[in-house]
Amino acid sequence: MDTMLAALLLLMLFGQAFGGERMSCEVQSMPDGREWHYRIKVGGDPRICWYPGERMKPRSELYWDTDTTRLSAPPSDAVDPKGATVLERDAVEPRDDATVLEPHPDGNFAERWRALDGR
Repeated sequence: MDTMLAALLLLMLFGQAFGGERMSCEVQSMPDGREWHYRIKVGGDPRICWYPGERMKPRSELYWDTDTTRLSAPPSDAVDPKGATVLERDAVEPRDDATVLEPHPDGNFAERWRALDGR
């Protein structure tokens, strides 16, 4: 019995030494009572990878699902454009006269700020 217990403890230690389980990234944290943390640059993806559990989980244990259309919110939260208010409808279906911001021809913000400041 003691040998079995020692073997079990040894296996548990080896399991922790080789790392934790792989975990799928979420687009946003969930208000489900668990502690959520995030990592950036998981698998070369620019999105923020949210995951429940331990802090600073190694990136090698995190991954993005191949189904990129999956959202963290349930489908019942989707907005139906036909039954939505004007503001909600514009968020889902932009109007033709909506202002589109283009990059400034004089460079980025920092360059323009330095030019105004005279630096």
